[in-house]
Amino acid sequence: MMTALAQAQHLTQQTGQEFVVFTCDLQLYRVALHVMWTYPDRFPNAIMRLGGMHSLMSFVGSVGTLMAESGLAEVISAVFGGVPKMLPGKKFPQNVRALRLVVEEVLRSIIEQTPITRKHDLKSILEELASRSKTTKLWVDILIKPVFIMMMFIRAEREEDWPLHLEAFTLMMPYFYAAGHVHYARYGLFYLRSMEALPTKVLDLFMKGEHVLRHIPGIWSDMYIETTFMRYGHGIGITLKPETLKTWALSLHLCSKLESNLSEMVDGDGGNVQIIHKEEAQARISSNKGQRGHPTQARAEHQSSGSSESS
Repeated sequence: MMTALAQAQHLTQQTGQEFVVFTCDLQLYRVALHVMWTYPDRFPNAIMRLGGMHSLMSFVGSVGTLMAESGLAEVISAVFGGVPKMLPGKKFPQNVRALRLVVEEVLRSIIEQTPITRKHDLKSILEELASRSKTTKLWVDILIKPVFIMMMFIRAEREEDWPLHLEAFTLMMPYFYAAGHVHYARYGLFYLRSMEALPTKVLDLFMKGEHVLRHIPGIWSDMYIETTFMRYGHGIGITLKPETLKTWALSLHLCSKLESNLSEMVDGDGGNVQIIHKEEAQARISSNKGQRGHPTQARAEHQSSGSSESS
């Protein structure tokens, strides 16, 4: 991690930038923070950010933990496969789509039967329903409200809204504590406090939406590198030798560029290479719209697609 931070700092200096913003998942975030705390004079211009995609995966896992044995898994399994992996936070973003569709169906009758013009009106109705039954309160507090937070968090990235990002992450924190995600609970608080104390220059850039990367719409920076920088190379399982890992880390960007050039040579103009994340593709956007219909229709579409894949 020290090598990665030093290399990032070196590249920042070469390009004439003042600060280096380093984004990673929680495991690397913890290590990077300890390196910076141990050598505060070595990386005075480094700013650590917690990856939004991995944070959302952990948040979905928190909801899955709290909703265990509630019947949620059985409801989702009517449309989606691999539910045992989805609720713990894996199989992203299928799990996000599944939770959103469940909440849409739960709220459909309320929205159709009640004139609702503001989000506050819907929240008031949900609070009133939750006061009548403990089961309803469970589904409102542990599923519906977290899905609202989840969609707020996604919206913050898509619309490059930095204040909304911080607000959504703040609302996530109680669920990390309740589900026993202790590392996100601990380091999430530090992340929020550090983001509130950003240098003025960095804060101005974040307020302009430069905290996200994009192929087409805004997406989390840790999701961006999954289809570019980290697409064909990972360090897990290759070796335990520090020097080899150092060589791998320092040469990965060169290998990524070589792989891209070779693909262009093989495919001509590179038309067969996917340069965007599948969540940004038109097919996935259309799928999202189609699955908002009746659950029977969604189930039929899912079974039909499964049959075509098998054939």
